[in-house]
Amino acid sequence: MDKHLVFVYGTLRSGSQGAISATFCAAKFIGDAKVRGSLYDLGKYPGLLLNESNAFVIGEVYEVDDDTLKTLDEFEASSDYWRQQADVFIGNNKTECWIYVPKANPELNPHHRAITSGDWIEYAETKKERPGDP
Repeated sequence: MDKHLVFVYGTLRSGSQGAISATFCAAKFIGDAKVRGSLYDLGKYPGLLLNESNAFVIGEVYEVDDDTLKTLDEFEASSDYWRQQADVFIGNNKTECWIYVPKANPELNPHHRAITSGDWIEYAETKKERPGDP
């Protein structure tokens, strides 16, 4: 069975209720990581727009097997996210990982809000303190 590297940046990160390590026990944590792009609050979930900006989105890299990757594909597709490959930085090392991004450009979502820190977990904590936010 093949192994795949997956970068998670939102509700699948550790510290979230849907953490990949809790949901998929076969997922092996590789390290904290970051990817070039912009992060948006789309309401219930974040959306990542990959780009070559100087901004980074914070996340984690996990190693998963074929079955887990297939299950992740189905899980993410149910929320209109799809998988694509991108260069991710684990420390100073660059590696290629799978990343789930919204099928539609998050900037076109009428309720989007930029997350300038690039960190969904940090942002989600402050979002709890602002009732009425999307």
